[in-house]
Amino acid sequence: MKPSLEHRAALLFLSGCIFAGATVHAQHAHIYAGAPGQNPGDALWFVNGSIFDTNSYGGFSRSPACIYLDNNLPAIYPGLYQTATTFVSLPATIFNGGPAPYAASPGAYLEMRFVSLQGPAGGSLKVWDETSNPQNPDMIFTVPVGTSSGTNRLNLSEGDPSDPQSDPYGHIHGRRITVDQPGLYTVGLQLVDTSANGPNGGPIHAPSNTNYFYFQAGLWLSDFSRSNGTVTARFGLPGFANFVFEESTDPARTNWTTVQTITGTTHSELRWVTDPNATMPNRFYRIRMGTN
Repeated sequence: MKPSLEHRAALLFLSGCIFAGATVHAQHAHIYAGAPGQNPGDALWFVNGSIFDTNSYGGFSRSPACIYLDNNLPAIYPGLYQTATTFVSLPATIFNGGPAPYAASPGAYLEMRFVSLQGPAGGSLKVWDETSNPQNPDMIFTVPVGTSSGTNRLNLSEGDPSDPQSDPYGHIHGRRITVDQPGLYTVGLQLVDTSANGPNGGPIHAPSNTNYFYFQAGLWLSDFSRSNGTVTARFGLPGFANFVFEESTDPARTNWTTVQTITGTTHSELRWVTDPNATMPNRFYRIRMGTN
C-alpha cells in the first residue's frame, strides 16, 4: 500500500516496522545562548533551553518538546531529515540590538559543543553550512549515534575572540542539522567560551551544563510495547497539525480503524498513544496526519 501524500505514516507491527514518511513543515526555532551574569566565572546558559529540552513541559511523561526534522528538501539533502533550528548568542551591545538580558560578557566568544548523541542504531547527525552555496552545502562535521564525549564545536558568536570588547552576539543563518535515520534522537549540547579575555588569559565564562534536546526525525512510532492486551507507543509530532493513531489486522487494507485522535499544539512535542484492546495476535499500527 502506498499512502497518499497527506497520509504518509509510520506503520508498525508488534515485531517490526515499515516507514513511509510524512509531509509537514520544518521547524525553525531559535534557542538563545547567554549567561545569568557577566562576571568572570559565571557559567554560560541556554536562556530559553527549558522550553525545548527534554525536561520541558513537565518532562518525558508530560509531552516534552522535540525539535522536528522533516525530509522535505530531497534535492539538497537526499535521504536525510533536516531542521533549520538556529542557536543564537544574545547581543551585549546596542550595535547588535542589545544589550539583551542575560547576554554573555563583552569579550566572550561562544561556541556550542556536541557532547553526546543517542538514537537509532547506525544513525548519525551532520551539521551543514549553506552560506556559500545553498544548493550544495558544505558539511561541517558528523556526530555518530553512540557518541558520549564529543569534541565537535560550532561557533555561535560572530565577533573577534581576541578582542576584549567584542560583542558575543551571533545569529548565523544558513546552518542546518540533519540526521540519516528516522526516529527519536537525544542530543547533548554544551556552551563554551573559547575566548582568551578572562583571568590569566583564559575564558571569561565557565562552560554551561550539558543540556539534552529531543530531535524527532520524521513521523515515526517508537518505544513500542505490549502488556496485558495493551499496546503503547510514542511519536514526535510537529506543531500546527492533528494526527490519527490507527490499527488493522492487515497492513494492505484501506479501512484502518481509529484507535486515538491526537490534537496538535503550536510546538513540536512527544506524545504517547495507547490501544487498550490489543487482543489479536497480529495487529498493525500506523500514525498519520489528520485534518486540522
